[in-house]
Amino acid sequence: MHSLDELDYKIIDLLQRDGRVPNVELARQLGVSESTIRRRIDRLVNEGYIRIAAIVDPLKVGMNTVALIHLDVDLRHLDEAGAMLAAMPCVRVVAFVTGVDDIIIETVFPSTQELFLFLKDKLPKIPGVRNAETSLLLKLLKRSYEWLLPYQAMSDGCGDEHFLKGGESRLK
Repeated sequence: MHSLDELDYKIIDLLQRDGRVPNVELARQLGVSESTIRRRIDRLVNEGYIRIAAIVDPLKVGMNTVALIHLDVDLRHLDEAGAMLAAMPCVRVVAFVTGVDDIIIETVFPSTQELFLFLKDKLPKIPGVRNAETSLLLKLLKRSYEWLLPYQAMSDGCGDEHFLKGGESRLK
């Protein structure tokens, strides 16, 4: 696996904002050939640095119930529970966490009735799950797929420089 250089990071930065930008346009913006961009993107995908995918808005396709579920899990069953949750199509995110909970999941359902059935019928069948605390998302204010890259992060890790410039391009 190659280490990333400045050009790789700039390509990633631009693709995060628009995954459909043509290679020719990326090449023009970055001052390199289109073939260089094509090779770099192929390498970034093949080595697992990036994935190019359509991101669906669950609310616009009828998945109107989004819930965060905090799980208390017997640690002897942590890996098994995590794998079973990750295999469920209604579960979008599975994360092992520190603190009071052991796993947090994000789920999407067409209705609260479907969420109820998941909580009542499916969750209890997962080995090691002792308790679940559910929070419904009432209004989503932000969901971003743009991650700060190491060269962009400031000491506070929140990118104040980008924010203070009114959201203009982070590329120099």
